[in-house]
Amino acid sequence: MNHPDNYFDLETVANKAMDGAKKRGASGVRVVARRSRNVSVVYRKGVADKVEESSRKSLNLFLYMNGKYTACQTNDLRDNALDQFLDASVAMCIAMTPDKYRTMPDPSLYKGLKDIDLHLHDAKIATVTPDDRNAYAAALEASTLDEAGKDAIAAEASYEDEASALYQVHSNGFEGAEQGTQFWSFSQVSMKDKGDKRPGGWAMAGSRDKTGLADPTDVACRAVKAARARMGASKFETQKLPMIIENQTVGRLMNHLLAALSGRALQQKASFLEGMVDKKFGSDVLDIADDPFVPGGFGSRLFDNEGIAAKQMPLFEKGVFRNFYLDTYYAKKLAMVPTTGSRSNIMVTPGKKDLDGLIAGIQKGVLVRGFVGGNSNLTTGDFSLGVYGTLIENGALTRAVAEMNIAGNHKDLWHRLVEVGNDPYPFSSLRSPSLLFDSIQFAGA
Repeated sequence: MNHPDNYFDLETVANKAMDGAKKRGASGVRVVARRSRNVSVVYRKGVADKVEESSRKSLNLFLYMNGKYTACQTNDLRDNALDQFLDASVAMCIAMTPDKYRTMPDPSLYKGLKDIDLHLHDAKIATVTPDDRNAYAAALEASTLDEAGKDAIAAEASYEDEASALYQVHSNGFEGAEQGTQFWSFSQVSMKDKGDKRPGGWAMAGSRDKTGLADPTDVACRAVKAARARMGASKFETQKLPMIIENQTVGRLMNHLLAALSGRALQQKASFLEGMVDKKFGSDVLDIADDPFVPGGFGSRLFDNEGIAAKQMPLFEKGVFRNFYLDTYYAKKLAMVPTTGSRSNIMVTPGKKDLDGLIAGIQKGVLVRGFVGGNSNLTTGDFSLGVYGTLIENGALTRAVAEMNIAGNHKDLWHRLVEVGNDPYPFSSLRSPSLLFDSIQFAGA
């Protein structure tokens, strides 16, 4: 298998660990060797308040011996330390209780591994200098304060980049490697409001390549706009209203839904989606898929941590639930076929209207800009979440609202999804547009 030069030391240590584990009696071995370098700069009051750099190498070892299993990790990859780690790991595995469901992934799951460039790595990260990082963070903080003007109390801005590499090998025939880069910026600001209120707002941007990182002015404007949208917020009387959830906020709610797709939750009878495969769960506009092949996607990959070849997988099709996330272990316990044990990119099929278009169609409703606290029961689907946002009246945004609460059940909520925007949030592996729900109970004054 051909690898970039910077994989060679990972490949060497991974194969050394696998050979050593097999010599010590392990019948099945999976090894994942990783390394990463992360640099971040935080600016406050016009100076670099925090500068951090971390480099890390690690090795994860998964052992299978006579029906027994263990998973161990080390960060010390020196030869003598690796031998001691292997001795201890094998001894630990021998001491474990047998579990007939703990087996190596079936090699047939490795087949179909695509050989395509997902554009996850930018070699130009090597050219980024400390001055570049400081200049971006400084410009972002200055732009945030400038945009906020006299209403600003404080602002914080940060820049971060990371380069990572991975090599993975299994004793039953899998070998894979990947490398990636990420470039991120973040701005937050607090503003003066009536009394002692200090509403805050934030914005972030990210990219797999250096040239894709957003202009600092754009990030600053979005952060200040978010803070201004919270000024003068108050409650309104309890009532049922249409609810639009802004794209960057949808993830909080949708993660509660996606948690129910876990194979572990299903096997533990702790998923409100149990018994729902190929059955109607939500409205016709609920279309969600797991797509690992998005170019430059933050969740894109060619294989998962078990070496299962990546593939596109429908989750909901016109409201019909299709698939759980099943790794080898939970698939065996459930007598089901493994899919994958973890998410890649969550893609929500966009609609035709932008956020303004969704708002224009509402006589009275709420644009939810954020969630505060709350909980969601994975077993029953019941949820209760604090929200803040903006009241919509006659198709226009009017006043800020806060200290409101929404409550219900996911098995009802997703039937109330009536429209999906065309504005998928780009800075996450969960790419959802803004969502419009009908008749949601808002509890307030």
